Amino acid sequence: MTECHHLFGFRRLMLAGLALLGLSGCAALPPVAEDPIEARAAFAERSVALEAVTQWRLAGRLTLELPAETWTGQVGWRADASGQVIDLSGPMGRGGGRLMLGGHQAVLVTRDGERYEATDADTLMARITGRAIPVSGLAYWVRGMARPGAGFDLRADRDGRPARLIQDGWEIVYGAFEDAGVEAMPASLELHREDMRLRLLIQRWQLGPAPIS
Repeated sequence: MTECHHLFGFRRLMLAGLALLGLSGCAALPPVAEDPIEARAAFAERSVALEAVTQWRLAGRLTLELPAETWTGQVGWRADASGQVIDLSGPMGRGGGRLMLGGHQAVLVTRDGERYEATDADTLMARITGRAIPVSGLAYWVRGMARPGAGFDLRADRDGRPARLIQDGWEIVYGAFEDAGVEAMPASLELHREDMRLRLLIQRWQLGPAPIS
């Protein structure tokens, strides 16, 4: 199998996977606050609380829709003070790989053992997929936060949970939120930009260190 073929398959996987995703059970859609100033203040307070949680992980399902194709797969994302690791796999465990972020370096290792590196994740994803995949923003959006240092448009409820967030040319629409201990976290979200749409169903969230068994 040629390197070009490997990149084509992984390109589709990374386009789908780098936007991510856990809890199951009953959930309710957040009511949007009538006062936008109150909502933005609550959103900022919620973001500060989540920013303090340096260790978190999620697992979920994702679907990528492009004009000529649709792809579905699994994603696992974990983060701590040293960096982040994103694991992706296609149906029946086929394809995929691991993206490791930290120390001003982004490294991608495919299941076939191929290795790709760049100084940051956004540059690496653009090189592999041929599209602008804002991994730096996704790490915040998946938690229901805005990327620091960039403007954004927001609709949120009185508890600061976003219903819609627009930032960096992406529109992120949130579904239900579920209790994850420190804060309620997104159970589903959809990202849209131009001809690309990503639907994310989060099956499990963990905020803070894993419990000792």
